[in-house]
Amino acid sequence: MESLLLCRRAEARIGNARHCVGAPGEEDMLATWVRRGDRAGTLARVLARVLAPGAGGGTGPPRASPRWAAPAARRFPTSPAVVVVAVRGFAAPSSRDARHADAQARRRIHARWMDRMDRLDADINEAPDTRALMRVVLNEWDSLRPKHVADALRRLSRVAPWDRDAKSSGDFGDADFAPIVRRVEEIASARLAEPAPGRTTSRAARHREQHHIFDEEAFAVVAANALVNLGKRRAAFDPTRVGSPGNLAWRAVLALPAAPNKAPYKPRNVMRLWYAMATAHDAAGNDAGREAAVPDLTWNALDAMSNKNARDGKHFNAQGVGIGVWSHAKTGKPIAPSTLRAFEVAVARGAFDHVAAVGQNVSNSLWGLAKLGHVVSRVAVEDGFPSPWSKFEVAVRRLAPGMRPQEIANTMYAYALMGTPPSAPTWKTLEHEATARAGGGRQTQLDAHVPFESKGSFVRRRTERGLFGPQEMTNVWWAHATLGMRPSQSALYAYDETTAQTAFHMSAQDVSNTAYSMAMLNVFLRPDAFSALEGAIARNGRHIAGQNLSLTLWAFGDLAVRPGAAASAALADAVENRLHDLNSQNVNMCVWAFAILGMTPPPGAWRAMTLGMEEVIDHLKPHEVMNAVWAMAAAHVTGEKLPLTPAYAMAWRRLCSIPVDGFARSESRAMTRSPGVHPRGSIERSDRAKIGIIHHARLIHERLFPPESAASVDIGAIMPHEMALATARDFRADVMDTTRSKMQDKIAETLADIGIEYETEKRSADGNFSMDFYLPRYDVALEYDGPSHYYRAWRDEDRAFPRTPPGFPRDEDVSVMRVPLWTVGKEKTIKTILRDALLERGQVSKVVTVHAHEAFWFENKRGRRRMFMENLLRRELGRPMTPGTPEWRFDESGTNGEEEAVSDGVSDATSDAMSVDIDDVSSGETSSSTSRAELARRWIRSLPSKSRERLERRLERAANEVEMWTLVAASAEGDVTKVRAELRREVLEARA
Repeated sequence: MESLLLCRRAEARIGNARHCVGAPGEEDMLATWVRRGDRAGTLARVLARVLAPGAGGGTGPPRASPRWAAPAARRFPTSPAVVVVAVRGFAAPSSRDARHADAQARRRIHARWMDRMDRLDADINEAPDTRALMRVVLNEWDSLRPKHVADALRRLSRVAPWDRDAKSSGDFGDADFAPIVRRVEEIASARLAEPAPGRTTSRAARHREQHHIFDEEAFAVVAANALVNLGKRRAAFDPTRVGSPGNLAWRAVLALPAAPNKAPYKPRNVMRLWYAMATAHDAAGNDAGREAAVPDLTWNALDAMSNKNARDGKHFNAQGVGIGVWSHAKTGKPIAPSTLRAFEVAVARGAFDHVAAVGQNVSNSLWGLAKLGHVVSRVAVEDGFPSPWSKFEVAVRRLAPGMRPQEIANTMYAYALMGTPPSAPTWKTLEHEATARAGGGRQTQLDAHVPFESKGSFVRRRTERGLFGPQEMTNVWWAHATLGMRPSQSALYAYDETTAQTAFHMSAQDVSNTAYSMAMLNVFLRPDAFSALEGAIARNGRHIAGQNLSLTLWAFGDLAVRPGAAASAALADAVENRLHDLNSQNVNMCVWAFAILGMTPPPGAWRAMTLGMEEVIDHLKPHEVMNAVWAMAAAHVTGEKLPLTPAYAMAWRRLCSIPVDGFARSESRAMTRSPGVHPRGSIERSDRAKIGIIHHARLIHERLFPPESAASVDIGAIMPHEMALATARDFRADVMDTTRSKMQDKIAETLADIGIEYETEKRSADGNFSMDFYLPRYDVALEYDGPSHYYRAWRDEDRAFPRTPPGFPRDEDVSVMRVPLWTVGKEKTIKTILRDALLERGQVSKVVTVHAHEAFWFENKRGRRRMFMENLLRRELGRPMTPGTPEWRFDESGTNGEEEAVSDGVSDATSDAMSVDIDDVSSGETSSSTSRAELARRWIRSLPSKSRERLERRLERAANEVEMWTLVAASAEGDVTKVRAELRREVLEARA
């Protein structure tokens, strides 16, 4: 009777406390006690679990009243209590009706409990603001199930104040989150401490396995991602900080999927756990944090789960493949063969074909596979399904229009990293989308850098407009270069514009990769873009080191572009200060670049390079030793005569000790750039080792060095005879090439008109050089130096053609884009200077050059071309070619300078009609005709370029001088400009 009275008193307490900790487990214990008639033993256990929390004040967080709550708000209203149905009797039931009534009572209690849990779900997931959510957590702390705790932490972690903002905002702090994080750890640890499923027969233990009590899979996934988000904002809960509360909870949560005999998680939950660990790994600040972020046991367990799911027919969707591969690449964890097959099978079965698939899924997958060194399989991995490679290409073509700029760039970068280009339609689609996201000049003023703008702000602004940022543009350039796929004309124009706009924010590596890509593609940017790149080099000079430094210098040397003063100084300082960071290959590339560019480095930089060469000479590959020898020899005889150092002799001795066949095994191969020829790209490599450079270096040493320098190395004594023959033969192989340009044919035609004897492609006596034209009467080599014989120039003061409009041709039908003539500078390259010096040293008396930037102006004007050639030879050789021909001198404006009056005879009767200009007069001409000729010449000079060319074409067709004067007067009469008003009046008066 005493027990009955105690039970009735407890019943009321249960009604008030049920909403705090009530659960089917306690109700079952009470019902068991009623049926069995147990006495104080069972009742004591019930009261200990049900009544103790209410009596002790609950197990909620120690900080029940946060600082942000007002005093009136601290008395939180309680949730409606769950009504507990009273049990009809306390004696053990014996009738069938009593047992049925007990079962119905239990079902009603369970239904009400489930309804209570659903209301808590709604309160947590639909709370209107953070404070309302925290109020629910505090009020219902003892009623929260694991799922509720995880969901609450998930929502709160997204809005938690950053450490730097916590004091000023007055919002939640570490003390508010500590109990929730600790509760997550307790739940996970308690779960791990329980016996494994199948090893217990306890009814209560089996009941705890029910889905509505503890959904372990969902709890682990939600809690892991919530801890990562919270750790980013609150350093105290960083899961990668060993020993922190966040790290303790992180380890406990990630131990759940790694427990033995664990059933596989769903593919989407496997993916979400991978994502949580990859995000934590990416945010970690040190190696210890990165190791803590990715426990090996958990990672391997998830790999095993993905394999088991694939065998059971549970495959990843598009997001699962994308994030799964991306997570492996971000963490650097290799993809297990079984997991890789699971990814490929999912792709082959159409993971990317679903309407929910987005471009990011495909981009992440390709990028991750490429980063980890995997190439997508081209063979079928599942019977009856296409190969993963073909499915990827179909997905790229379908989803590319909706990809963001970063995704387009990453996809192109991934194919380049794999080393295998996609099919032509797929690459064309990617290039088209890259052109659209490059943007070009659509909004030049808005998309370019503005003063005092940070890189983050600049990138965000361009991302909002759907345009490439610095990193994306660099990756696109690099992808084209690595795959040897030259951009189309429209793409090239857009890339050029975007490079100019984004170069200000490029890092040292970005500039290095962009310059390297341009060199590999043999693409020369327009002035604005190149100037922006040089500005980035000058700003990042102190950060340029290692391979970035050597590749930047190599790119300038390969493009034959001399950097500006600021960029040159930055590169020289970087070489002097960072040379100790360079490996042997990088040291060699720096020395070669300074030599090929004809740049004179400061004494400190040259000393650093040569000392570095002494240290690495034994580690260089054969072709690197060859380049080093040539570079030091060329630098000594050109420019300011850079001094020789012991490294030069050491390099010669090492070079001569290498067998000839050692160069064939070297990685150096002749590189051929022929856009539009190769179906897959524009860059090919031949198998023949280029060892003729050794012979060229020997010629420089033996013929151009002063005696004291030549004595530093006796090449004849140390070079094997076999090497001497092989290198000379390889060097002279290019001499046999008799390919002629159109301009060479026109020069030959002009020489024939003048009547000068010449020989074409005449070989020098030593057989090392071939002259374009040899004039035996004068012992002169006449060389036409086209654009490749000059350094390219983008600055106004360096250009040879100021009138030529810059820019790339927009004609899409042009498969091979010519180098714009305006990029040709006035200074010859070092190789051309060495050619002239070697020819004049014992081969011919003089080398006369027909410069491309002079010959350009009269390429299609036979008469003026003859006049130019006559005066060029007369000026260079000191003797007149044709008596009576006025001298024509080139100036930068593209017009003739003041011409000499030559009155020592009549023009050659065999000359072309236009070889005698309108100012050529015979001895019988009057002063009137002389004044008319002078006026005509002045009028022609004053005209704009296009008008002058039109008038000159008409004058070429004139029959005599009278008709020529009539054409000039008609041109003056039709002109209405004020600038030439006075001159026009003089011409019209002379006509009258």
